Amino acid sequence: MEDIKLILVDIDGTLLNDDGIITPKTKEAIARIKEKNIMFGIATGRTPYAVKHLIKDWQIDKYVDLIMGFNGGCYLDLKNNRTKSHYLLDGKLIPEILNEFNRFNFNVGIYDKESLHVLEDEKIAKAIAKRNKLPLIIDDLRQYYNRQIEKILFMADTEELDKIDQYYQTLVDRDYRLVRSTPIIIECLNPQLSKSLGIRKMCDDIKIDTANIIVFGDELNDYEMIRDYIGVAMENANPAIKEIANYITKSNNEDGIADFLIKYKII
Repeated sequence: MEDIKLILVDIDGTLLNDDGIITPKTKEAIARIKEKNIMFGIATGRTPYAVKHLIKDWQIDKYVDLIMGFNGGCYLDLKNNRTKSHYLLDGKLIPEILNEFNRFNFNVGIYDKESLHVLEDEKIAKAIAKRNKLPLIIDDLRQYYNRQIEKILFMADTEELDKIDQYYQTLVDRDYRLVRSTPIIIECLNPQLSKSLGIRKMCDDIKIDTANIIVFGDELNDYEMIRDYIGVAMENANPAIKEIANYITKSNNEDGIADFLIKYKII
């Protein structure tokens, strides 16, 4: 692996360990990425506006060049103070989607820049808002019916989301796409959108050849980017991700990112 220009990492299950922190070894590896004049960025399903603040808490803000959020739907170019969104979901689909899945028991949420709007005030929504340091606002979401939005969150326990996932696989001719991002979150997106597509559009803008990118991930919303670029799956990754990855590294609890970068002499 020569002439690497950009390294992108997922957050949950990848950059953060199970305690929700970036260990000193991984922080040191990120600093060394910058010493090699390689760009470093985040590729997440989370809202990039929250991540922009969180990287300060994680003490890596001076090393982060790019934050691609909403599973590829928006990126922040921190060095050039530029924001760009694409492939949004038409809000008029919200009532249709909710009606399609009304047989299941789940909460629904929408990120609105630096707040999280949800139908119900319950523990999963509270945990997501707390994790992202966002205010939790309870409303009926009707204000988004006539707007373009980044995504809809389905929040429920793992068993219920498994049922939703199975039912979704039976549907055809959909104007949206569901993708699992954590065991308790399914994300509803524009059907064309993926992290891979978001990376391609971002790299077109910043003039980086996509052949020179390494990506790290662990869940099904990382599938396309792991498949399409130099993909590194964490040891704790979903089996489907590990099957298509170019490489498998140690788990998020064993500094898998740092171990890979050192092992393959990237840093």
